This record gives sequence, C-alpha cells and structure tokens, in this order.
Amino acid sequence: MDFSAEELNFISDLFKPEDQEVKPNHKLTLQSSVPAGIAHLLSNASLTLLAKVAHYQLWFPLDLKIDPSGVINPVLSAPEVIDTKGTQRSWRWSELNIKSEGFYIESISSTGIFLKPLKDNSRLGSMKNVQFTLPNEEYISIDIEPIRQNKSGMAARITRINSGKEQLRTYLFEEHKRQYSALYENGKLVNEIR
Repeated sequence: MDFSAEELNFISDLFKPEDQEVKPNHKLTLQSSVPAGIAHLLSNASLTLLAKVAHYQLWFPLDLKIDPSGVINPVLSAPEVIDTKGTQRSWRWSELNIKSEGFYIESISSTGIFLKPLKDNSRLGSMKNVQFTLPNEEYISIDIEPIRQNKSGMAARITRINSGKEQLRTYLFEEHKRQYSALYENGKLVNEIR
C-alpha cells in the first residue's frame, strides 16, 4: 500500500512533537443550584437509612429537601423499629397511655394492634376503623382487619393509617428508646431526631 506525499505529511504531522507550550483551556464552573432534572428526582426519592442497635434494625426515612439556593438538606424522621430475632415485640409494654373509647390498646406497632374491650363489648370483632389519641395528644386513625379474637381481646392487622402515620412511628420509637435506654446511651443520632 503506497501513500501519497500529502498523506505521509499528514500522518507525520499527527505524531510530530510540539515545540510550543500548549496552554490548557480548562474552565471551572460552579453551580449554585441543583439541576432541575436531578432536583425533581431527589425531592421525590424515597430513601431509607438502616442503623443496627443490638438485635434491632432502625429504618430511618430520609427526605432530601432542596432550599431556594439549591443546597440539599437531608431530613431524617423517626425510624421503624424491627426486632430481627422476632422474640420480643418492642411495642408491648404494660402502660402505653393511649386514650381510646371502648377498648384498651395492649400492644401496637405500625403493622398490627391488640385491643382489649373495657367492658363486655361484642362489637370489637366487627370494627374496621379505630381512632385513638397518643399521650402527646396526637390523633391517630387506622383501618384494621381482625386476625383473631378470644375472650381477652382482638388481634388485628393495620391495613391503612389514615392519619398520624409519622406521629405513630415517632411514638413507637420514643417508647422503644425509653424501654431500652441502655441500647441508646452512646447514640447521639437518635437523640437529635424528633
């Protein structure tokens, strides 16, 4: 294969060392805001952080808030507390101090509830919605599906939290911290979340 003189000159020019100093043409750009496409994704993201304390998992909801200047601020909410051994339900205590009418809440989590009637109340098994007030005066309304019932009360699955989802999770987390305070002694993070 023969190259013409022009082609040979072109190829040799490509590999010829440059004698003159080349000044780089770099630009440094700084954006003070998050691009709209990414901002939309971040503000609508459903993120969770996992922390492990003893045999409990704490699933913290994480929201990314973008202020008017474009700075991203992470906001942690109270976590969902999960017992990984499944031996002790962290939401069962002798005094939950939850105000309700016609029933006593013996245990509650974000997924289930155990109700005891305050008096002989046959309508307990037909309940589909339960309202109550937490000790901090937060109102909670949930839809339930009865699982089992006996003379001591009714266990039900929570099918929907109509109002007070964040407040219920915060209450359960605060009760867990109170009941198992030794687990949280060195935990600065959990004391800052409220």
